[in-house]
Amino acid sequence: MLKVLFSFAVLALCAVARTEHDLPQLKLPWGTWEAARFPGDEDIYVFRNVRFGAKPERFGAPSFPDWEDDSIQDSRGGRSCIQINPNGLKNPPGGRNLIYEEPDTSIIEDEDCLFLDIYVPVKAFDKDSTRLPVVVWLYGGAYAFGSKDQFSPLYTGQSLLEASRYGTIFITGNYRLGAFGWLAGSYMEDSGLPNAALYDQALLFEWVQEYIDQVQGDRYSVSAWGESAGAGSIMHHLIREDGEKDPNFNTFLVQSPAFEWQWDNSKDGALDKAYRMFSELAGCGDKYDIDCLRNARSAKLIEANQQFFGKVKQTGMAPVGPSVDGKWIRTLPTIAFSRGNYWDNIWSTVVSHCANEAQSFIPAGMDSQAKFNSYLAMMFPGEKLSHIRDQIRQQYKCSAFHHDNYTTCLKEVIQDSTFTCNTRDLYDAYSDRSYMMEYAYPFRVLAYHASDLIPLFSNNVQQVVGLLSKFLRSRLLAKIYAKVLEGLVATRYKAYLASFAMNGDPNNLPRTTRLYWPVADGNHDRLRSVLQVRAPGFLHSAFRLTSDDQNSRNRCEFWNDIAQQIVGLKDGKVTVENEEQLVIHKLPSIFEEL
Repeated sequence: MLKVLFSFAVLALCAVARTEHDLPQLKLPWGTWEAARFPGDEDIYVFRNVRFGAKPERFGAPSFPDWEDDSIQDSRGGRSCIQINPNGLKNPPGGRNLIYEEPDTSIIEDEDCLFLDIYVPVKAFDKDSTRLPVVVWLYGGAYAFGSKDQFSPLYTGQSLLEASRYGTIFITGNYRLGAFGWLAGSYMEDSGLPNAALYDQALLFEWVQEYIDQVQGDRYSVSAWGESAGAGSIMHHLIREDGEKDPNFNTFLVQSPAFEWQWDNSKDGALDKAYRMFSELAGCGDKYDIDCLRNARSAKLIEANQQFFGKVKQTGMAPVGPSVDGKWIRTLPTIAFSRGNYWDNIWSTVVSHCANEAQSFIPAGMDSQAKFNSYLAMMFPGEKLSHIRDQIRQQYKCSAFHHDNYTTCLKEVIQDSTFTCNTRDLYDAYSDRSYMMEYAYPFRVLAYHASDLIPLFSNNVQQVVGLLSKFLRSRLLAKIYAKVLEGLVATRYKAYLASFAMNGDPNNLPRTTRLYWPVADGNHDRLRSVLQVRAPGFLHSAFRLTSDDQNSRNRCEFWNDIAQQIVGLKDGKVTVENEEQLVIHKLPSIFEEL
């Protein structure tokens, strides 16, 4: 009997050893990466720090590595592109109440940063497994900070894989940030690569097409997901080269797509001035000399990048980001979408925004017409744009509509121009296949920008409380918020999105008592059949269909007209009417007291 027991024990140990030894491997021409079991969920494999690009030339195009290597790569720790520390800035990009934490010391922050993580169900490697749909996540961070590794549990695939019953693959990858990724302008068009970060993202999607089959992914079923800057980036992939370039994804989900308009790529225009400011901060002088920047020490450029965000226009939103460059971005997105210049071969979309999107972006002390005017002058500076500022004042009428409450008046301006009218542009482009959402949990007034990341990525009450602690002081309120969210909202919320990830329809994953979510109805000024997510009450569910008063046709047509006036159109080409779009200037003196 002892012999039999001993034999079973030996066989069991051998089986364990064989299982660990036979972990799946991802073999690329430039290296081999071995999977690991994801901590906390034995049904998920994760391939960490998979290189998808060689170290890019500074301000140059990324590319796949050109070397050969069949050895197993070290995947420990984390990898991040150079980013700013918003805690050190008076008016940080991304607004107040940031979900931000200091990078872990184990995360390597470097210019050699084009790495990705892949979360794959263990069952995907069964012999009878079919290829699985793929979600590619682009993180937010005001185009200035963020990383695939930084905000655990955010940007990990555990939550989505569990919600999809282990029927999807989740990928998140890095792209360059700040001046490293978003310098633009006439000089960069001639000597460097404007909007380099978009090319990093495009290389990530290209990598999926080339290699995802090695981990049982379906290259023909790829969904691009992103929030804030990540969502804004997805919009710019859709209008790449006037919509003539395949973005290499079939569906997309965007949460709060955000960016500030950057249109002046004229010679010595605003974008060139931004380049020269960065050059001066980096010790290369107030001039055009990209070789100097490329040869400068990385530490000097990292310091200059941090200083740069203390000097560019202090809107508190995203002072750098996707910019008109005459090639990838030929005009502002609202114009491109309204003219039909976008990639139309998209199966379906989910487009979402938070109900109190702009609250975190309003400068403190916004209590007078003079301060309101000063903020508009930062958004649309110069004498040649005075008529634009006049039209905005006339449209929003702070005195008549808001009873001289300039905080709520400016909130509507920021909400419409930077966030919600982007969602309307996407709906109008893909109206027959767009599922629209307003995230209003727990109540509209508390549904701040980025709060919808919490139910998407959190896995339990403790994780929700941990995320809330970054901007909610009361731990008791955080626990109440978390228990209701996890107990009554998050499971169904994730079921909709997991279903969308699997087949492009949020209604196909069975859940009991789930409201059917239709494509939105755009036959009225306000979109109807919009799914609203909120705290459940005694007489109402957490989910209902409603109309959306924040991205109405009338208010978004106003901003499209503003864009047309600013940029101007002539023979289908961008011409810049405003030569004084000063990206670079200090806060007006009226703000010094704020």
